[in-house]
Amino acid sequence: MFKKTDPNPQLNMFTAPSMQLGSRASKKYSDPNAWHNQFYSLVTTKIDEDIFKPLFPEGKKSGRPNASIRILVAMSVLKEGFGCSDEDLFEKCEFDLLTRKALGLELLTDVPPSIDTYYLFRRRICDYQERTGIDLMQLCFEHIAGNQVRLLKISGKSVRMDSKLIGSNIARQSRYELIHTTLARFLKTCTLTKLSTEQKERAKAYLEEDSSKTVYRSDSESLQSSLAIIGNFIMDMLVAFPETSPEHNLLQRLFDEQYVVKDGKAVLRDKKEVKADSLQNPNDPDATYRSKNDQKVQGYVTNLTETVEEGKPSIITSVQVETAVFADCHFLQEAVKNSERVTNSTIEELYADGAYQSPDNREFAKNHNAMQLKTGKMQGGCRWELIPHDEDGLTVREIATGNTYEAVKAVTKQGNRKRWRVPWNNKTGWRYFEDKDIKAGLLRKLIESLPLEEQHKRNNVEATVFQYGFHTRNGKTRYRGLLKHRMHAYSRCMWINLRRMVIFQISTFQRPIFALFGPIRKAFGSFKAISQKIFTRGFDCYVSLRMTTLVRLNSKYVPF
Repeated sequence: MFKKTDPNPQLNMFTAPSMQLGSRASKKYSDPNAWHNQFYSLVTTKIDEDIFKPLFPEGKKSGRPNASIRILVAMSVLKEGFGCSDEDLFEKCEFDLLTRKALGLELLTDVPPSIDTYYLFRRRICDYQERTGIDLMQLCFEHIAGNQVRLLKISGKSVRMDSKLIGSNIARQSRYELIHTTLARFLKTCTLTKLSTEQKERAKAYLEEDSSKTVYRSDSESLQSSLAIIGNFIMDMLVAFPETSPEHNLLQRLFDEQYVVKDGKAVLRDKKEVKADSLQNPNDPDATYRSKNDQKVQGYVTNLTETVEEGKPSIITSVQVETAVFADCHFLQEAVKNSERVTNSTIEELYADGAYQSPDNREFAKNHNAMQLKTGKMQGGCRWELIPHDEDGLTVREIATGNTYEAVKAVTKQGNRKRWRVPWNNKTGWRYFEDKDIKAGLLRKLIESLPLEEQHKRNNVEATVFQYGFHTRNGKTRYRGLLKHRMHAYSRCMWINLRRMVIFQISTFQRPIFALFGPIRKAFGSFKAISQKIFTRGFDCYVSLRMTTLVRLNSKYVPF
């Protein structure tokens, strides 16, 4: 049964920590600028519990009232903020006064939700998204971020974005380990009595086998033979147990990705034929593979979008998590819509790196109120400089050597498509250029002509990406599955936004005090000169006063 948290709980002076602590501790505990009080006022109290109402159906079988939803959501944010385990989180919620105050548990007698309630709540969020496609944590994040943007009066007309590869909490497996562990998971759900005696013995052998030891003790030839044998056994199992189940579907997917059937036998595919979105580990079927620079990840990619405004903190307005094979350029359009929904304003400038450049995104920016898409250098090298002239003329300059060629227009049968060519490879071949190459060259020049100030505005988003992955271990999270990684990302970004607001408020409070040093420096010079003048004048006054006193007392001079 759905029940909202009481916004004005009854306090008790005998169980309130502020009444039991000493004056100094009580002052720190009640400080409105302390992080726990800021968290309570900016996050916990701003959680809209009506968003999660669909998780608790009405009716006779609705059961007892739910635990406080805003406390459950706030606990997820605190966990990702601290980077702690579930056990450490609940220990803090039980015995840490500051954590309890951040959650709104102001009395010593207030009881936090149990760990079972916490897990059930998270499971319900994932199940609801699988059924309906609605991400309740995203709605909660956007609601809180929107309140923070309005509180700080951030316009939201300028944003920047970047992505980060994040690893799932799975082990990297060899090909044989992957196939064997997936088969073993399937066999554990089957009734082996349906199998023949030979199949039953082989199934028991696979269940008892340690695939990592098999790989360690085998050479490449014996492994290839074992992979062929296990492939044919998998094909027999899929026929013997046609029932549809998650384990059956996973084994069928693995077989289709790793094998091909020829003449009624399973033949192992070449490694080059296995795609990056293939199964990486049966413990996380959503995880995919991606290699970026020197980083090889089995997991997901997170795209973060934040506001850019002079004199105000950058607030994350859009969080997107997809499988690792998802290209950066595909995030842009949805991220713009998400940010505009949070800030309630139209984006005029967007800063990103060259990976977000694509013809679709440029067309989207053009039609989206002429939004300026300011990116870094485009992906891929630039070997040629294309200089169009006249109506169909084209001059081609090789950047490395400086050689210049006058391109000849080539004949094409594809409608209005224009092509040019220049002699290449010692004049035994041709190098062709098209309209899209000329447009790409002009775009490169336009990007390079941006002022350095504009180019550097994107760089600070790297700090957000770093903070997002700060608590990961070797680039891996504590979670498995796409939906859980999304919940992790929303919670972590809510914490980042909070910390930025707290730091901004502290710096804003101190700014008027430090601003006074400007006129003082202008009148007296540097701080060093100011201190020297103050010390000299004070010392002279002290000596004068001391000597006057000695003369008046008519006493002997005593060095001081």
